[in-house]
Amino acid sequence: MSATGKMTAPCLHPSREHMMNTIPPSHVNGVTAAAAPTSQHRTSALSQALTSADNSQSVLTNMTLREKIGQKIMLDFRYWGRDSASGAAQDTVALNANIEHILHTYHIGGVILFANNLKKTDQIRRLTAQLAAVPQTHGIGLMIAIDNEGGNVFRLPRGEYTAFAGNMPLGALDQGHSESVLPYLQGKIMAQELRSLGINVNFAPVVDVNSNQANPVINVRAFSDSPARVDKLARELVKGSAQIVTCYKHFPGHGDTHTDSHMDLPRVDRNREEAYAIDLAPYRAAIAENEAPDMIMTAHIQYPALDDSRITRLDGEDIVVPATLSRRIQHDLLRQELGYRGVTITDALDMKAISANFDPRDVVKRVFNAGIDIALMPVSIQAPEEEEKLRELIDYVATQVEHGEINGEEIDASVARILSLKRAKNILAGQAPSVTIGETEQRLAKEVESAVAEQSITLLQNHQLLPLRDISSKIVIFTPWGEQGHAVRQVLTQKGFHDVNSHKLADIAWQTQQREIDRCDIVIVGSQAVGVSPVENNGQAGGVAAASDTASIDAIIDYAHRQQKKIVLLLMRSPYDIIHFDGKTDAVLATYSYYGLDNGVRRGESLFAAARALVGELQPSGKLPVNIYNVDSQGAATDIRYPRGFGLSC
Repeated sequence: MSATGKMTAPCLHPSREHMMNTIPPSHVNGVTAAAAPTSQHRTSALSQALTSADNSQSVLTNMTLREKIGQKIMLDFRYWGRDSASGAAQDTVALNANIEHILHTYHIGGVILFANNLKKTDQIRRLTAQLAAVPQTHGIGLMIAIDNEGGNVFRLPRGEYTAFAGNMPLGALDQGHSESVLPYLQGKIMAQELRSLGINVNFAPVVDVNSNQANPVINVRAFSDSPARVDKLARELVKGSAQIVTCYKHFPGHGDTHTDSHMDLPRVDRNREEAYAIDLAPYRAAIAENEAPDMIMTAHIQYPALDDSRITRLDGEDIVVPATLSRRIQHDLLRQELGYRGVTITDALDMKAISANFDPRDVVKRVFNAGIDIALMPVSIQAPEEEEKLRELIDYVATQVEHGEINGEEIDASVARILSLKRAKNILAGQAPSVTIGETEQRLAKEVESAVAEQSITLLQNHQLLPLRDISSKIVIFTPWGEQGHAVRQVLTQKGFHDVNSHKLADIAWQTQQREIDRCDIVIVGSQAVGVSPVENNGQAGGVAAASDTASIDAIIDYAHRQQKKIVLLLMRSPYDIIHFDGKTDAVLATYSYYGLDNGVRRGESLFAAARALVGELQPSGKLPVNIYNVDSQGAATDIRYPRGFGLSC
């Protein structure tokens, strides 16, 4: 690493082909592959088809209706049973006989894993090996899936695996060689690590165009508010991730919502022309140029410009049909008009946008009639007695098919797509080649993670404060989480600043905050003003980590200003937060990611990079990937305050 903060070779070579030459030729796609295990001899027609068919049709013709329905369901087993003493739900970290029975009996097509299931490397590999072993005896291989977008949505153990900074940091890269190389390598590294753990599906990347700066659920999970930039970066990431199943989400577009679909049903009010020019653009371009992802996930949103038909929810009110339940959107638009031929999957059906408004059995019927291939998490099973919910659901769907209420031919076509994808990705018949990641790949992963973090740091304001030079300066840091301040403090102390204190905002009384400000020269305050969505909290609505509120940060900034202190603002999640504090501080840096140093574990690199920018070891080179608007008294966007592409240098 040079003093200017530029990465040295091999990280930023001008071509990714050159960078790939640093991986030994004995490695295949960046991983050392062992020979695929020979399948056990099977006697059933289905089993023979699994191992000998040239296409998925041979498998399909030997399947019963209930086997087909099972393939169209992906379950989670986040919890199983409860602690006898506390009554708390117990994380599922190993396959038990009950879960194996369910997967086998109902011919389930896939399982999604959450952080609750993923504790340590050896445990993860045992769990996925157990899941992969189920179909070796009982049928068709499982999709083993995860939400591993990087950045704030990351299910693997942080510190053990490469979390990266997320999508918006990729969007913030200055245009040039790194803009293409780093997204490709990020996708490649993430796919390698997942494949080494036995995970074969990643629900990423997000291709929502985040045009609404108040969006609570997408926000920094998006690459940009530019459809062209989203398209370019998403395609590079998918190309790098070719070893596993990739997934664009959330169709037809979740970027212009004010509501989190984990909590309620959002609505997009663009007109049809805007929909095609903005939200649909990344899908249209990738499909038209034969670079479509393996899978596309739906959005639990209303989009009346694309389908304004009505549906009755549980309370009897007629509302605009959600996109997840809309045949016009999922079949007529996506498949017939845009020409998508891959697999489609719903977003999780336990999200409040769907589960609070509709009967779960009717939801699955409508999902399948909309033409969607896989229903994700249609029922929750956390104990043996809850198996009945799944049996009743599959019986109901089978009856609907038999009575002509669900088109049986479309079920066949759907399952054929699923089986074709499983065959293409070596999932059919439980094939699971053993892979390992070598030292070369590990070094490259760390270098790429650091490069993305460093090159995305965006300087939005600097009134002759940065870089900090006087190591005798007394500095106090206030952040929403302790780990954030710890990361910044570690860098500053390593660079010779000997009087640096950091505090978690919720742990320190206002009077103590004032005393700390009184004794210091420089105040560094971290903003995380937009609340953390459940998707950033392992998909759970309860226990969402508290974010900083604008009032507490305003109080610190106002008091520090009155005391004539220098103030640095770190925008640790959303760059849009600057509007709340514009003109009140001496310097503002956007990091787009809020993880730091927790008990000695580096859980993210962006705050370390920001701290290095504070002291001049790294020259900020990031450029805003979104327009940031002034807002009126009602919170509505008015004129552009910071244009896309803006970014200062120290």
